[in-house]
Amino acid sequence: MALLHWRDNMSVGVEAVDNDHKHLVDLLNKLHFLRLAGADRASVGEVLEELLRYTEYHFEREEKLMESCSYPDLADHRELHQDLARKLWEYTKTFEDRPDSFDIETFYDFLSDWLLVHVLEKDMKYKPYVLGEVDA
Repeated sequence: MALLHWRDNMSVGVEAVDNDHKHLVDLLNKLHFLRLAGADRASVGEVLEELLRYTEYHFEREEKLMESCSYPDLADHRELHQDLARKLWEYTKTFEDRPDSFDIETFYDFLSDWLLVHVLEKDMKYKPYVLGEVDA
């Protein structure tokens, strides 16, 4: 369970989207610190809820951006977003229904890995489109 750090190579070149990604990293790191501090259930639940809400907000923003630049793989990218949204909801539901079976470290590792791979591989594919570096 390693702490995430924002790096310049994670930038898609759109300030609002980069700020969203930075906020998601911050939320994950907050979860990391809560785990280390042995935080109470309510504090962890608040971060999980914010992660769920903010991720949905971010996905909507990102998909509108890809739509506006006629990104050709939008449907596939949207499907990746929907898959993660479902998994986040499932993790949150598990936490609410059976908090003792919720493994915060497993969740953190899953989401931090997903976020890094998604930003560095999947989001970088739309970067040239939003920056106007390809003909749409």
